[in-house]
Amino acid sequence: MPETPACPNCRSDHPGVLAGDVCPVCGTQLPPERGLRLRPTTIVWIDDDQLLLRLSTEVFERYGYQVLAASDGPAGLALVQRERPDLILLDVLMCGMDGLEVCQHLRADPALATTPIVLLTVLEDGATRDRARDVGATALWPKSLGPEALLNKVTALL
Repeated sequence: MPETPACPNCRSDHPGVLAGDVCPVCGTQLPPERGLRLRPTTIVWIDDDQLLLRLSTEVFERYGYQVLAASDGPAGLALVQRERPDLILLDVLMCGMDGLEVCQHLRADPALATTPIVLLTVLEDGATRDRARDVGATALWPKSLGPEALLNKVTALL
């Protein structure tokens, strides 16, 4: 994952949204040699619950995150390979390829070894927690969290 350049004045790189050529945190004009713009913190969210995705995406984007969504495992794998996000949120229960299987595929890629992968689930059993740990998930959070609570947990994780 490429490093996000920081503002030369305040060193801010989170949430990393840059409108034009000024730092959104301190307003400092970026020098011309800084051709790279601060890129937003990117989250790939793989989930078949379209309502949750829509509601949560609106909340996350208000706070400067870029959320890219996929509705199934294969599409999510392709999206992650193309975008190299800063965080992956992944539903455990999906048709076809479930989230645990997707996580296992993602962790097999050395380029994603340090990318946080958070599994979201309605399941609260020990077997799911154990399996999540076995496939390399960073965390397992209840899907019942509302968008605001989820945003707070994501912000704390990043």
